[in-house]
Amino acid sequence: MQFAHPPADEDLLALYAAPSTPWTRANMVTTLDGRATGADGRSGSINSEADKRVFSVLRALASVVVVGAGTVRSEGYRRLRGPERFREHRRRTGLPEHPVLAVVTSTGDLPERLLEPAAGRGRLVVLTSGRMPTARRELLADDLAPGDEIVVCGDEEVDPRRALAALHERGLPHVLTEGGPTLLAHWVAAGVVDELCLTVRPLLLGGRGPRILEGPAGDAPLATAEPLLVLELGHDLMLRYRLHPPDAP
Repeated sequence: MQFAHPPADEDLLALYAAPSTPWTRANMVTTLDGRATGADGRSGSINSEADKRVFSVLRALASVVVVGAGTVRSEGYRRLRGPERFREHRRRTGLPEHPVLAVVTSTGDLPERLLEPAAGRGRLVVLTSGRMPTARRELLADDLAPGDEIVVCGDEEVDPRRALAALHERGLPHVLTEGGPTLLAHWVAAGVVDELCLTVRPLLLGGRGPRILEGPAGDAPLATAEPLLVLELGHDLMLRYRLHPPDAP
């Protein structure tokens, strides 16, 4: 799909509207040769203005953004703030003013800047497992702001289905995960990701670097993908896929 003129925010909101509730989507960026990060190990170093626009639209449609702790540290995440231009849309659709940030960690190793309460930003939910020592969990709870919480969603590791159930129980049905690649591979393998939004940048970086899914290779695909949208913005391709279990008809 191409627009004669750059699409308005309203056009992109309509193109990326979730077809049902609850709904879990992932948003990632990749180069033509499959790199999910630049040489500095950050996805932010390979994105573009077009990618940032869709990134903002997907956040505007989300109740909660789920991110792995490693990505939080490498990409410099803070509590989330909804852009002013999308505030009215969020109010109209019953979403909180700012998306909740849910961080997946079994160690509790979170940067100080993330824990600091900040006016005009959303709250924080820590999704963890029984591997986090009780003493560490108590210390982390003391550092959280009012309204934040820690939720145990598994014994040895965070179980994606239990994590999603916990978010849904808290009135957060529109889930957006921004990875990183290890978390996304785990969630896709668990069959809980309904949709993948992927920006393909016209870059060839070479070298070594993560793909959008990172984990042990298996003999079978983790999912099959049904194309929903191919959108050209600038020189980038914005792809939207419905994911299905590999054995689905």
